[in-house]
Amino acid sequence: MTGARRAADPGVILVNVLVALALGSALVVLMLTSQDNLLQSARRAGALAQAQALALGGEATAIIALREDMQTGPEADHFAEPWAAVQQAEVELGTGRFSVAIRDAQAGLDLNGLVAGGLAQQQVLARLIAALDLPPDTGALITDAMMRGGRLQSIAGLTDLDAPTRAALAGHVSFLPAGGNVNLNTADAVVMAAVLQNRTAPQRLAALRDRNGFVTAGDLSSMGLIAAAGAGFRSDVFDVTIMAQVADVTVTLTSRLMRQSGPGTQSVRVIVRQFGPIMAMDAMPPIPPDALLQ
Repeated sequence: MTGARRAADPGVILVNVLVALALGSALVVLMLTSQDNLLQSARRAGALAQAQALALGGEATAIIALREDMQTGPEADHFAEPWAAVQQAEVELGTGRFSVAIRDAQAGLDLNGLVAGGLAQQQVLARLIAALDLPPDTGALITDAMMRGGRLQSIAGLTDLDAPTRAALAGHVSFLPAGGNVNLNTADAVVMAAVLQNRTAPQRLAALRDRNGFVTAGDLSSMGLIAAAGAGFRSDVFDVTIMAQVADVTVTLTSRLMRQSGPGTQSVRVIVRQFGPIMAMDAMPPIPPDALLQ
């Protein structure tokens, strides 16, 4: 019996050694995996910080352009001015991708103007709704919602409307923080027709604007149009959307910029700033093949 126990001892020792080696290997793998995860997290955190800094740089460029425009062209705002040149189609950078979109928030009808129940504003909205072939009661629903709930920041707040109606209105309306005229230099022909109470002349006005880069009160007069209340040629509120990708991290920055003038002061400040979404490339949904052809 003693001899048999001794004969088994080397096998037991071998098993113990193999178990110890297995445990050691597992610990090494665990340590390497943890270290790799930490490195990945640190790398993505660095990429995120760089992408956010790049996006804020795009925002700063828009702010500078709008501030300079207050000095060089305060009487009008149109797409032939330097602020519009801030727009940047998506480009490939050494670190990833980058794009900037800037939109004049006063290119649409300000629905916040309905909060006070103004009749003129309701009439313009009714003409816009008719031009978009939306249900006739849409105007009443919007006016009632605005008068009940107060000022909104976006059309998403109009929950009384269905999604298709909100989508149809989205490109033609805005929600300004302190009111403002529709800028005839940036509004589309549908909005211009609603504001100017004329269905045909805005098409010619838009064509003239496309040729010259802008329109003036003199152009309205030459077409027999009257500069209606609620129409103007300049803006103070702009929306900027910036996409920045660094390595495999993509961020989107949406900012609302507001220009303010006072005695001896001219400024552009950010009144809304929102980052999102923040995504790693391996978490992003695949792009449909047809989208690449559009």
